[in-house]
Parts: sequence; structure tokens; C-alpha cells
Amino acid sequence: MKKKSMIKMIIDILMLILMLLEYSKLYTGQLIHEVAGIVLFVLFLTHNLLNINFYKGLLKGKYNFSRIIITTVDLLFLFCMIITIALGIPISEKVFKFINLNGNVTTRILHTILGYWNLILLSIHLGLHFKMIFAKLRSKIKDNKKLEVLLYIIQLVVVVYGIKVMNDTKLVLYLTGKASFAVPTNVVSSILNNFSIILSIAIITYNLDKIFSIKKRGKKSE
Repeated sequence: MKKKSMIKMIIDILMLILMLLEYSKLYTGQLIHEVAGIVLFVLFLTHNLLNINFYKGLLKGKYNFSRIIITTVDLLFLFCMIITIALGIPISEKVFKFINLNGNVTTRILHTILGYWNLILLSIHLGLHFKMIFAKLRSKIKDNKKLEVLLYIIQLVVVVYGIKVMNDTKLVLYLTGKASFAVPTNVVSSILNNFSIILSIAIITYNLDKIFSIKKRGKKSE
């Protein structure tokens, strides 16, 4: 693996860990929540700088449906992350308290809403880039029907569990600002719940993208 690819992978893993930690504020405390958010945002900007060619190519080439979806999701994710950290500064109780901006309730609600939308956008973003991961997996288990079936079963279990968690935690309420941070049993439960949500949405996105790609190839061959 090339050095740049290794750096990208490490940054992505750290971002995922910090993202999950952000939704465990009730257990980690306000200071860790704010510091983790700042580090997450720095890593996010670094991630985007390492993928600067994506932005350089925005006005080049043709836009098919797949490219439109990927570009829209990535730009929305960038926008939401920037606004989330910007809204976090005036409501800071620790790191930026000295600025004394005294953010109001609306600012706090918007910060929380966008925080949960970041979770959704991250999940879709991962799903749209799962092709490489699943391609490597399938290359290693090709001609082994049992392992292929096992892979599909694992996907199904993860998706079903993730949907159950979304329903149990009433995720839609957090996405619409009708609830604040979720209250799981403990920090481990919080991390596992949100990780299952990310994986389930990512797997659903990956399979929808796969189905669309197959249909598109079928139309071209007609």
C-alpha cells in the first residue's frame, strides 16, 4: 500500500472513531466532546485536502446519475461539517468559552440536527465507496459459494439490526430536532448503536448503487 493511501486510511479510521465518540457526549463529558469535535474537523479538512483532485475535477467531464449522487453527498457532507463546527463555537462551554458568544437554544438545536445529518451523510458516503472493499472481499472468496452466501447473510443481519436501532432510538426525531442526544445504557452501547446505523445505511447505499449500475449496464447492452 502506498504511503499516501496508508495516511488516508488512518485518517478515515480516526475520523470514524471520533465521529462515534461525538455521539457519546453524556458519558465522555463536554470537554472531550468539544476537543474531539475540533480534532475531527481538522482531520476532515485534511481528508479533503488529500482528495483535492475531487474538487479540481468538479467542472470537468460529464455528469451521469452516479456522479451526481456522489458529488451531491460529498458537498453536502462538507457543508454540514463546516456549519456544525461553526455552530458549535458560540455554544461552547469549555474550549471557546472565552469568546463569550452566548449561543442561543436555536443554535444548539441546529448544531445537534446537523450533527445527526452528518452521521447519515457519512454513512451514504461510505456506501458509495464500498465498491473497492467488496471487490477485494469477493476476489478473495470467489468460487466459494458458502463464503459468498455468508457475506450476504452478514450484510442482511447488519442492516436488520441497524434498522432496529434506528427505530428503537427514534433517529428521525434527532434528524428533525425534536430530541437531543440519545440516551443509551452506556458509552459502549452508544458507540455500537451508532456504528450499526452507519454500517446498515452504508450497506443499503452500496447495494442500491450496485442494483442501479447493473440496470444501467443492461440498458446499454440492449
